[in-house]
Amino acid sequence: MAPAINVDITNFIFVADFWGFVLALPIALFLAFWLSAVKSKGAVVFGAFVGALIGFLAILAWVGTLIFDKPMPNANGAAIFFGSVLLCSAAGLSLGILVDLLIARRRSRDYRRPEHDFAEQH
Repeated sequence: MAPAINVDITNFIFVADFWGFVLALPIALFLAFWLSAVKSKGAVVFGAFVGALIGFLAILAWVGTLIFDKPMPNANGAAIFFGSVLLCSAAGLSLGILVDLLIARRRSRDYRRPEHDFAEQH
């Protein structure tokens, strides 16, 4: 069980993880775009894509043969597929929100509400 860094694209683990990642991409990217409050929505969508990619690699490393010689025993394609959909979309949305918060923090004056002086208006 030494480190292998072996990716077999014909293995059911890779196929299930890949299609779960593909299905999670529209979910994560759309939600990150829709929930974003910053002007640079492209950076938020890119952050969501990177988060989903990290989720894909995490499942491939955990269950598949990215790190170890043999895949996890008793792993089936359905569990890997649905786990990949959930983990990749959650990781993508989390990193997208984190990028959104970092951008909003750096440019906070663009996102503050203007202060009104009600005494001058009346």
